[in-house]
Amino acid sequence: MIGLRFALGGIALFWLGAAYKTWRGQREGKWRLGPDAPVAPSLPRLVVVVPARNEAAVIEACVRALRASDHPDLHVRVYDDGSTDGTGALAAAAGAEVRAGGDEPLPEGWKGKPWALVRATRDLLTDPATDWILFLDADVRVHPAALSRAHSRAIADDVAFLSGFGKLEMGSFWEKVIQPSVGGLIIAGNDLDGVNDADKADKVIANGQFILVRKDAYAAVGGHGAVRDDILDDVGLAKAFVAKGHTIRVLFMRELFSCRMYTNLRELWFGWTKNLYAGMGYRRDRVVFLCGVLLFEFLAPYAVLVYGLAAGHAELAAWGAGLVLLIHAVRAWLDRLFGQDLKYGLLQPLGAAMLVGLLIDSSRRSRKGKVVWKGRTYSAARPPDAPPPPAAELGE
Repeated sequence: MIGLRFALGGIALFWLGAAYKTWRGQREGKWRLGPDAPVAPSLPRLVVVVPARNEAAVIEACVRALRASDHPDLHVRVYDDGSTDGTGALAAAAGAEVRAGGDEPLPEGWKGKPWALVRATRDLLTDPATDWILFLDADVRVHPAALSRAHSRAIADDVAFLSGFGKLEMGSFWEKVIQPSVGGLIIAGNDLDGVNDADKADKVIANGQFILVRKDAYAAVGGHGAVRDDILDDVGLAKAFVAKGHTIRVLFMRELFSCRMYTNLRELWFGWTKNLYAGMGYRRDRVVFLCGVLLFEFLAPYAVLVYGLAAGHAELAAWGAGLVLLIHAVRAWLDRLFGQDLKYGLLQPLGAAMLVGLLIDSSRRSRKGKVVWKGRTYSAARPPDAPPPPAAELGE
């Protein structure tokens, strides 16, 4: 019983530690960027590049939000990557420059998004008027102050790469159940003190929804051609910058942009199974370890409570009840802090169980060698010895 008490005490410390870590980060605020951040007295031209493949449902709102920006020198470009739903026409009507890529087959060894962005930026790399490029996903909505504040912060910090985590928008039942668990996993596993430490190259992370780069540095690392066959092209691009000696900056930007990544369970499941195993470095041992942590820290207290009540074991029932109350108190605080629907915190164990399923299925699908996204089937892992792409493909 002593060992069990010790284990249950460890669960309590885990949740208290998570709450303290979040509280400390919010109090210090050094990696937060909001609309109250300072703005540089002058900003160079910024080109926003939005890759879009069948994004008719979201592209107009994305472009209109960009055009409401207070950035003084802004150009918005949408790259229509073979859409069949009128995405390009809608983007043009909203005020964006639209470049059409056609629906030609992907070159061997390329993923869809890197190939689209290489083509979308080819002329920008030789344009003397363009110094900075922002890569933005089509399902992102920016605050009017977002671009000027992010651009000013990158210049003030003298970094060539800036990314951030925005507010996660959720509409359907399964989004509200699963997304907080997945988002919490990503944030908890990537402490921004380490991510923003130039001496900790192994901690590199980025969010492809919002990536701001200085053009000369982007060209020097090979652009998105450097991550042409990388499922996690955003993280891969950040690593390419760090490998070239650049300091990156990753910030909390929930007041500056929001994103609804998926709209239903099918989208959510295929989206995360594409990414999660890659995020674990394609290592099964990490998946096993993380599933063990989720089962122990997130789900075991409920089993202890049920067993204690069923067996009439007062001490176990008390431990289980106390841990369940602690879990829900921390979850409620976090949901309030991040503007999430409080009642869905009551489904914390369901979200954790679904996350375990996602991790297992992501491992299974990736180890079979293929993942599917946006109507395209990709090999799951990037060949480690793949040769660099031809200079012509990078626009050099």
